Amino acid sequence: MSFGCQSYGDGAQRTLGEVTDDAQITAVVKIRLLDDPEVKGLRINVTTVRGVVTLEGRVPSDYAREKAIRMNRETGSVVDVEDRLTVVE
Repeated sequence: MSFGCQSYGDGAQRTLGEVTDDAQITAVVKIRLLDDPEVKGLRINVTTVRGVVTLEGRVPSDYAREKAIRMNRETGSVVDVEDRLTVVE
């Protein structure tokens, strides 16, 4: 039985510490996005795997998209940001 460990194609698994770190990063990122009136983070899904944050969803402008990416890169422990955001004006 594994608690919170996810298998990858290469057979590697995340440790419980990595899963916990990723959950903490996701929570901090989501709070920052929700708190920003320009980004309007309600329409953004955030996932984190091994410190890589994936942002997926809709933002109101190119500025909001760029700001969301920049805010996440400035968040501690974030290794990289994968942008899957769509601008919907």
